[in-house]
Order: sequence, then structure tokens, then C-alpha cells
Amino acid sequence: MTDVLWLTPTYPWPAEPIAGIFYRTQAQALVRAGLDLRVAAPTPYAPWPMPRLKEAWRNYANAPRTQQDGGLTIFRPRYPNVPGQPSWARPDRFVAAAAWRARRRWSGAKLIHGHTAVTGLAAWRLAGRAGVPFVVTFHGADMNSWPDEHPERRDDLQAALRAAAAVVTVSRPLAERVRDVTGVEAIALPLGCDHQALNAAALPRAEARRQLGLDPDRLIVLCVGFLTPRKGIREVADAVLKLGDPFTVVFVGKGPLAGYGLGPGETGDRLSYRGEQAHDEVVRYLCAADVLVLASHGEGLPTVLVEAGSVGTPVIASAVGGIPDLLGDDRGRIMAEVSAGSVEAALRAFQAGRPDAAAAAERLRRHVLEEYDVDRNAARLLAIYRSAAEVGPR
Repeated sequence: MTDVLWLTPTYPWPAEPIAGIFYRTQAQALVRAGLDLRVAAPTPYAPWPMPRLKEAWRNYANAPRTQQDGGLTIFRPRYPNVPGQPSWARPDRFVAAAAWRARRRWSGAKLIHGHTAVTGLAAWRLAGRAGVPFVVTFHGADMNSWPDEHPERRDDLQAALRAAAAVVTVSRPLAERVRDVTGVEAIALPLGCDHQALNAAALPRAEARRQLGLDPDRLIVLCVGFLTPRKGIREVADAVLKLGDPFTVVFVGKGPLAGYGLGPGETGDRLSYRGEQAHDEVVRYLCAADVLVLASHGEGLPTVLVEAGSVGTPVIASAVGGIPDLLGDDRGRIMAEVSAGSVEAALRAFQAGRPDAAAAAERLRRHVLEEYDVDRNAARLLAIYRSAAEVGPR
């Protein structure tokens, strides 16, 4: 019998090792704490010839229908999907129906936990059908921008959150946004990181650079994430190109801006695109870097910032989402705006004040070890589950 069913939009697998890695980290912590958890990651059907036309659809087609990850079972029921999941297509209805058809895999679940707006709406529908309470977690853009982009779904969103036994967000500003949009009070609970695993994977900087083939004498700026305009990729690349030696920016991730700033056939001493990497490799890049820069135009609470703090890498980031809370009290440098000029100024200040940056990184390390530990936060989530089960379905 399953205690809790999770509904997530994705979960890592070998061909997509990073997408949804924060789900995996928290789910594994809950399993360690003794929860009988199942994860449903409903995945669009990928009819021919879609897998031949686009990588995303190829991954949909190849994603395993069932996956075992340690003591955790993940299953991916298929549902019909309009490309881009436009709001008018009501994808949450199809997601909920797919999970319902697979109900033998989560028989007896006492609670459903939906992550993100669309999957949270699906959890609302599924929980109503199953007669169990449900919890919703928001992670960033799903609350910061989704309600504005899909105003016709605000009534559904408000109804779902009012019916939820609990609403959770990964940062305090995101909880305030939930209240402003829906009138529902949310619980701010960061996902946290597995600091023991990060410590085990960490390497001295010189060794990490040797293994990754990075020049030991360059000042390595690291960017990790999906390479899109929203992540400030152009601003970081333009800033480093203007700064020149000894700066090199290493981009870890994939996306439409991969290769931005490189000329034809150019490998680039200043811009290095390394593609998507497994999580242990991301940790190695964090250890090799002099500084992590995240110049996003919008975020919830990026896990990579917490991971950087855990391994002692200094951080420069934009003042969006939960970042000011994380980097407050001089635990990193916060940029007031996202522009190439702001990134350039922040990197010049970093270069001129390396001892101060190291001290800030140590303050961040102590802070994340105390406040952003996945096992401690999993214990808090279990308490939310127990309270939700007592409340029962609404």
C-alpha cells in the first residue's frame, strides 16, 4: 500500500539526467525517512513522426514507462498532449486521467502531492476522484508567471488551492505571490540538498579542473541551467567577452542559446559550452569554478545555488525569487538588475575582492548546511503530510 503519490512533470533518467533533479533529491530523502512513496511523471504520447522532428518528443518516446531508483518506483503513464501544452488544451485533465488509469501502481495512497501549477491542478482532479487529500508545491515560474500567462485558468487555480490540504512553496517570496494571486496562505519550505552526497562528490579545485580539462590559470565563471534568454545567458556571455582575460565562462546545460557568442568553428577560450551533464559532473564543475553566476530574470529558488554554497563556491546572482533570502546577510553578491553591465561590474568586484568573496562563501556554506538540508526539510514535509491526512479530503 502506498502512503503518498507524487505527481511531477518530470523525473531524471539516463537520457535526461538533470531535468527534475530536485524532485529526486527530495523524494529519496522521504524514502530514507521511511515513507512509502510512488512517483507518477505523466509523459506525453509521442506519435510518429514527432520523435524524428524534435529532441523533446524523442525523449518523450524513449522515457522508460517504469523506473526503479533505489527504493523508489517511478512510472510514466502516457497522455495526449498538444505541443507546448497551451492552456486552452487543459493538459491537467489529461495528466489526471493518465494517472487514474495507472491507479493500480499507487493503490491505497492516502495523499497526493502535485508539483507545479499544471501538475498541481491535475493532483486536485485526481485527489477528488480518489477521495483523498492533496498538497501542491510551487517551484518558481509556475506561480511567478504562469497565472499571468494563462489568466483564464486563475479560477481553477484558486479553487484547487482552496481545496488543498496544504500549499507549499520553495521560497518565502513565492509564498507571498501565492497569497497575492489566490488569497491562499502557503508554507515556505526549501527543497534542500543532500549535503553528505555533495561532500562525497566534491574535489579540490585543481583536481576538478584537471579532470574537466579546464585551464588552471583562468578565472572560471560557471553558469548551470537551461540555456535560454530567461536565464540571462546572453548577459553573462557578453560580460565575459568584454572583460577578456583571464575570464572564461563555462556553460553547463543545453538549450537554444548553446554556442551563443561563438564565431563559426570557434572553440572559444572565453566561452565554453559543455552541454548537459550528470549531477556528479555538475558538482565537479562547481568545485572547479572560481564563482557561480546566475543572472536569471525569474526564479523560485535555484537548487544549484544551494549546492554551490554546500561545496564552498562563491555566488553572484540576480535579485529574483528566493535568492535575496538565500544570499542575504552578505552570503553572496546580489545584482540589482540583469544586464551585461551588471554582470561585468559584479565580476570585476569579485576579481578585486577574492578574500571577501571567500568569506561570503563560507557564510553561505554554514547557512545552507543548517537551513537547506534535504533530510531536515523532508521531516518537515512529512509533518505537513500527517497534518493533511488528518484534515482529510475537502
